[in-house]
Amino acid sequence: HQAMQAALRDGGQVILLLNRRGFSTHIQCPACGFVLNCVHCELSLTFHRQHNAAVCHYCEHQEPPPTACPDCKSPAIRYGGLGTQKLEDEVKRRFPDYVCARMDADSMRSRGSHENVLSAFRRGEIQILLGTQMIAKGLDFPQVTLVGVINADTALHLADFRAAERTFQLVAQVAGRTGRGQQGGRVLVQTLSPDHPAIMAAARHDFVRFARQELAVRHGAGYPPYGAIARVVVRSKQEDRARITAAALGEKLRDQASASPAVGGVRLLGPGPAPIPRLRSEYRFHMQLQASAAETLNELLRGPVKDVKTPEVVVSVDIDPWDMQ
Repeated sequence: HQAMQAALRDGGQVILLLNRRGFSTHIQCPACGFVLNCVHCELSLTFHRQHNAAVCHYCEHQEPPPTACPDCKSPAIRYGGLGTQKLEDEVKRRFPDYVCARMDADSMRSRGSHENVLSAFRRGEIQILLGTQMIAKGLDFPQVTLVGVINADTALHLADFRAAERTFQLVAQVAGRTGRGQQGGRVLVQTLSPDHPAIMAAARHDFVRFARQELAVRHGAGYPPYGAIARVVVRSKQEDRARITAAALGEKLRDQASASPAVGGVRLLGPGPAPIPRLRSEYRFHMQLQASAAETLNELLRGPVKDVKTPEVVVSVDIDPWDMQ
C-alpha cells in the first residue's frame, strides 16, 4: 500500500499480478469444515461475486453459492482465499482517486477488450493494472514504476518438478515490466517462501542464478534435461475400472522393465490417484516412469499401453510432461 502510494503520487503507474481468478478461491463452513466442491471434479469451487456464482475453473460448472452449510446447516458460510476480483475491490477502496482495471479471463471476454485496456493504460488513462498471468508477458510501459506480485507461492509447492521453473518464469516476466523508463522501477514480491531459490532469483531477474540452482536439482533427481519422464494417466467414469486398469498396467510395465535389458534402468512410481483425482466426471490414476532417455520409455510403453482394451477406460501418455496435475 505504501509503495503504491509513493509510485502513484510521483506520477508512475502500478502493475499487480495475482494468478488466481474470481473473488474467493473457496467456500467453507467454519462449523464442520465442509468445502463446496465441483460435482464433476474433485476441486473446490471459486466464488465469482459479479455473477453471484460458485464456478469450477476446469469444467466451467456453475451453481448458486449456498446460504447455509449443506452438511451441518450452519449459516456461518465463510468465503476464503484471494482472487483478482477481491483484489480489484480492495485496490479501488484504498485508491479511489486513481483508475484501476482488471485483466483476467473473466473481464477480457469481449472482442477487443484486451487491446482497449492496454491502450488506455499506455495513454495513462489507467494508473493501476491488475490481473493474472496475461499481464506478465510482452508489455512495455515506461511509466510503470512499481510491480507487485501478490501471493507468489500459488504454484510453487505443487507436486510437480516444474513448479519452481513456472514460478520463476511468471515472477521474472512480470518483474520485467518495471524500470523501463527514466524513473526506474521497483518490484515487491509477496511470499511466504522468501528464501526459495526461484523467488529470490526471479525478484532479482537473475536467470543465470536460477538456472544454475535448478539444473543442479534436476541433475541429482534425473529429471529433464538430464533424463526423461513419462506420465501415464488412466481415466474412466467408473473409479474401480480406472484403479484396476492402472494397477494391472503398472504391474505389466514393472515386469517388462525387469525382464528386458533393452528397457533397463527404468524407475516406476505408482500407480496412485492423480493430484486431481476426479476431473470432468472421470476418475484419474497416474504413474510416473523415469529413464535416461525418452527412447527407452517409448520402447517400454508402446506395447503395454496399446494392449489396454478395458471398456470405457482411456490411457494417455505424456513424455516430459509440462503439467503433472
